[in-house]
Amino acid sequence: MSVIPSQVPQRLPAGSTTDPPYGPWADNGNGNPFFYHQFADDFDNALGSTGLYTISAGGAGSVAHTPGDGGLALFTTAGASGNFESIQLPAASFTAPQGALAGKKMFYIVRLQLSDVVNSAFIAGLANTSATPFAGLTDGIWFSKASASSQIVINVAAASSVKSFNLNANSYNLANGVNLDLSWYIDRYGNVQFSAGAQLVGWLPQSGTGASTSAPELYPSLPVLCPTGKLYSGNQPTTVASGYTLPTANLNVTLAVQTGAAAVKTMTADFHSAAKER
Repeated sequence: MSVIPSQVPQRLPAGSTTDPPYGPWADNGNGNPFFYHQFADDFDNALGSTGLYTISAGGAGSVAHTPGDGGLALFTTAGASGNFESIQLPAASFTAPQGALAGKKMFYIVRLQLSDVVNSAFIAGLANTSATPFAGLTDGIWFSKASASSQIVINVAAASSVKSFNLNANSYNLANGVNLDLSWYIDRYGNVQFSAGAQLVGWLPQSGTGASTSAPELYPSLPVLCPTGKLYSGNQPTTVASGYTLPTANLNVTLAVQTGAAAVKTMTADFHSAAKER
């Protein structure tokens, strides 16, 4: 078996920064860590009811660490149909870039896998704080899949008006026990760009030279050309609006799985993160 060598690290002896020349940390080579409000978790610690998250459940399941490379969180439902496990932060701490915040960029990314892609549902993204997320979210931007369906959708909701858009099924491989990366990005015009693939992050170069799909049975070694889809806000005269409205409510980092059959289902999450320009 041949091994593809990793890339040579880029050398930046002077460091790099997100600060402009007039920024307060402009000459700090480590960059200003507060240029973005960012939450990122590689699931190496702080799970549990007394840890980083508020855990909600429908049934006697669990969310706990599990052995594996990279830090993993294992969501395990109880065995009745409709049982779920969900995690959110203690408080909703993100707002979408709209109104006075318009023009700022915002990002979300997650890597997850399901034990049963047919008989389970999931939610991943930013949404209103809810102890029962599968009963209906009112605000946010999140990915989801319904039980008995292989179609992943991205949802944009404001004040209970939810607009859902299908991801191109050719852009992802949904299979039991196989990692799937999902990401969305709100650009300066309020457009929602989204991506799906087997490896959106890692050393494999996201250079735009690969295929627009990362389905491993078709393109086993090519990177994803991101984004794999885009929703237009209507703020650019040359585009047609997709019909969504960005939410004004405070949003919470949300990750959840639900069983669609009377059997225990699991979801394993490797990492998730949300970030927005200040």
